Amino acid sequence: MGETDDAGGTSSAVVSRRAVTVWNIASVCTGLIACVVLLVLRLVFQDGWLAIVLVVLVGVTVVSTVTECLIVNPRRALTFRYGVEPLGLSIGQGRWVRRETFVPRAQILYVRLRRGPVLRNFRLASVHVGVLGREFMVPCLDDRDAERLRGALKNVESGAE
Repeated sequence: MGETDDAGGTSSAVVSRRAVTVWNIASVCTGLIACVVLLVLRLVFQDGWLAIVLVVLVGVTVVSTVTECLIVNPRRALTFRYGVEPLGLSIGQGRWVRRETFVPRAQILYVRLRRGPVLRNFRLASVHVGVLGREFMVPCLDDRDAERLRGALKNVESGAE
Protein backbone atom coordinates (compact mmCIF):
# COMPACT_ATOMS: atom_id res chain seq x y z
CA MET A 1 0.00 0.00 0.00
CA GLY A 2 1.37 3.41 -0.93
CA GLU A 3 0.73 5.62 2.07
CA THR A 4 1.42 9.30 2.58
CA ASP A 5 0.98 11.38 5.70
CA ASP A 6 0.52 15.11 5.82
CA ALA A 7 0.64 17.62 8.65
CA GLY A 8 -3.12 17.32 9.23
CA GLY A 9 -2.89 13.69 10.34
CA THR A 10 -4.35 12.37 7.09
CA SER A 11 -3.03 9.15 5.62
CA SER A 12 -3.83 8.44 1.99
CA ALA A 13 -3.57 5.03 0.37
CA VAL A 14 -4.42 3.05 -2.77
CA VAL A 15 -5.81 -0.43 -3.37
CA SER A 16 -3.53 -3.45 -3.69
CA ARG A 17 -1.72 -4.17 -6.97
CA ARG A 18 -3.47 -7.54 -7.01
CA ALA A 19 -6.86 -5.79 -7.20
CA VAL A 20 -6.70 -5.63 -11.00
CA THR A 21 -6.29 -9.41 -11.18
CA VAL A 22 -9.29 -9.93 -8.88
CA TRP A 23 -11.43 -7.49 -10.86
CA ASN A 24 -10.35 -9.15 -14.13
CA ILE A 25 -11.40 -12.56 -12.80
CA ALA A 26 -14.80 -11.14 -11.84
CA SER A 27 -15.19 -9.47 -15.25
CA VAL A 28 -14.30 -12.65 -17.15
CA CYS A 29 -16.67 -14.76 -15.03
CA THR A 30 -19.51 -12.29 -15.61
CA GLY A 31 -18.75 -12.13 -19.33
CA LEU A 32 -18.66 -15.92 -19.64
CA ILE A 33 -21.98 -16.32 -17.85
CA ALA A 34 -23.58 -13.68 -20.08
CA CYS A 35 -22.20 -15.36 -23.23
CA VAL A 36 -23.45 -18.79 -22.15
CA VAL A 37 -26.94 -17.42 -21.44
CA LEU A 38 -27.01 -15.60 -24.78
CA LEU A 39 -25.81 -18.68 -26.67
CA VAL A 40 -28.43 -20.88 -24.99
CA LEU A 41 -31.07 -18.36 -26.01
CA ARG A 42 -29.60 -18.48 -29.54
CA LEU A 43 -30.18 -22.25 -29.57
CA VAL A 44 -33.78 -21.71 -28.51
CA PHE A 45 -34.43 -19.01 -31.12
CA GLN A 46 -32.65 -20.45 -34.18
CA ASP A 47 -34.42 -18.48 -36.89
CA GLY A 48 -35.31 -14.86 -37.45
CA TRP A 49 -34.01 -11.51 -36.40
CA LEU A 50 -33.79 -12.44 -32.70
CA ALA A 51 -31.08 -15.02 -33.47
CA ILE A 52 -29.02 -12.33 -35.21
CA VAL A 53 -29.49 -9.93 -32.30
CA LEU A 54 -28.33 -12.60 -29.83
CA VAL A 55 -25.16 -13.27 -31.84
CA VAL A 56 -24.45 -9.53 -31.96
CA LEU A 57 -24.96 -9.34 -28.18
CA VAL A 58 -22.43 -12.14 -27.68
CA GLY A 59 -19.91 -10.13 -29.71
CA VAL A 60 -20.65 -6.97 -27.73
CA THR A 61 -20.22 -8.91 -24.47
CA VAL A 62 -16.83 -10.26 -25.55
CA VAL A 63 -15.60 -6.81 -26.62
CA SER A 64 -16.94 -5.28 -23.40
CA THR A 65 -15.21 -7.88 -21.24
CA VAL A 66 -11.87 -7.43 -23.01
CA THR A 67 -12.15 -3.64 -22.73
CA GLU A 68 -12.96 -3.89 -19.05
CA CYS A 69 -9.97 -6.15 -18.39
CA LEU A 70 -7.46 -4.15 -20.42
CA ILE A 71 -8.57 -0.55 -19.81
CA VAL A 72 -11.24 -0.06 -17.14
CA ASN A 73 -9.91 -2.22 -14.29
CA PRO A 74 -6.29 -0.93 -14.41
CA ARG A 75 -7.54 2.68 -14.50
CA ARG A 76 -9.93 1.96 -11.64
CA ALA A 77 -7.04 0.72 -9.50
CA LEU A 78 -4.87 3.72 -10.36
CA THR A 79 -7.53 6.31 -9.57
CA PHE A 80 -9.02 4.88 -6.37
CA ARG A 81 -7.80 6.53 -3.15
CA TYR A 82 -8.89 6.40 0.46
CA GLY A 83 -7.67 8.17 3.54
CA VAL A 84 -8.24 8.05 7.26
CA GLU A 85 -8.58 11.50 8.76
CA PRO A 86 -9.16 12.53 12.37
CA LEU A 87 -12.80 13.31 11.53
CA GLY A 88 -13.53 10.26 9.36
CA LEU A 89 -12.87 8.36 6.16
CA SER A 90 -12.42 9.98 2.76
CA ILE A 91 -12.83 7.96 -0.44
CA GLY A 92 -11.95 9.31 -3.88
CA GLN A 93 -12.22 7.71 -7.28
CA GLY A 94 -12.16 8.63 -10.93
CA ARG A 95 -9.86 10.61 -13.17
CA TRP A 96 -12.10 12.60 -15.52
CA VAL A 97 -15.18 12.58 -13.33
CA ARG A 98 -13.73 12.70 -9.82
CA ARG A 99 -16.04 11.54 -7.03
CA GLU A 100 -15.06 12.37 -3.47
CA THR A 101 -16.93 10.92 -0.50
CA PHE A 102 -16.38 11.76 3.14
CA VAL A 103 -17.78 9.51 5.87
CA PRO A 104 -17.80 11.30 9.26
CA ARG A 105 -16.39 9.17 12.07
CA ALA A 106 -19.34 10.06 14.33
CA GLN A 107 -21.83 8.55 11.84
CA ILE A 108 -20.06 5.20 11.35
CA LEU A 109 -22.26 2.40 12.70
CA TYR A 110 -20.16 -0.60 11.72
CA VAL A 111 -16.96 -1.59 9.96
CA ARG A 112 -16.97 -5.01 8.32
CA LEU A 113 -14.33 -7.00 6.45
CA ARG A 114 -15.47 -9.17 3.56
CA ARG A 115 -13.31 -11.86 2.02
CA GLY A 116 -14.83 -13.91 -0.78
CA PRO A 117 -13.10 -16.99 -2.19
CA VAL A 118 -11.15 -15.05 -4.82
CA LEU A 119 -10.12 -12.34 -2.35
CA ARG A 120 -8.99 -14.96 0.17
CA ASN A 121 -6.90 -16.67 -2.51
CA PHE A 122 -5.05 -13.39 -3.16
CA ARG A 123 -4.89 -12.52 0.60
CA LEU A 124 -7.11 -9.46 0.12
CA ALA A 125 -10.18 -8.06 1.86
CA SER A 126 -12.75 -5.36 1.23
CA VAL A 127 -13.67 -2.99 4.05
CA HIS A 128 -17.36 -2.03 4.26
CA VAL A 129 -18.24 1.01 6.37
CA GLY A 130 -21.90 1.38 7.30
CA VAL A 131 -23.67 4.59 8.15
CA LEU A 132 -27.39 5.12 8.58
CA GLY A 133 -29.04 3.93 5.36
CA ARG A 134 -25.83 3.58 3.33
CA GLU A 135 -22.70 1.46 3.02
CA PHE A 136 -19.35 2.53 1.59
CA MET A 137 -16.65 0.16 0.41
CA VAL A 138 -12.88 0.29 0.15
CA PRO A 139 -12.13 -2.66 -2.16
CA CYS A 140 -9.22 -5.08 -2.46
CA LEU A 141 -6.85 -4.14 0.34
CA ASP A 142 -4.08 -6.39 1.59
CA ASP A 143 -5.27 -8.29 4.68
CA ARG A 144 -2.92 -6.33 6.93
CA ASP A 145 -4.03 -2.96 5.52
CA ALA A 146 -7.70 -3.94 5.80
CA GLU A 147 -7.23 -4.87 9.47
CA ARG A 148 -5.41 -1.59 10.06
CA LEU A 149 -8.20 0.42 8.41
CA ARG A 150 -10.87 -1.43 10.39
CA GLY A 151 -8.95 -0.80 13.60
CA ALA A 152 -8.59 2.89 12.77
CA LEU A 153 -12.35 3.26 12.20
CA LYS A 154 -13.68 0.79 14.76
CA ASN A 155 -13.50 2.87 17.92
CA VAL A 156 -16.05 5.51 16.95
CA GLU A 157 -16.87 6.92 20.40
CA SER A 158 -13.33 7.77 21.43
CA GLY A 159 -12.31 9.06 18.00
CA ALA A 160 -8.96 7.28 18.38
CA GLU A 161 -7.09 5.91 15.40
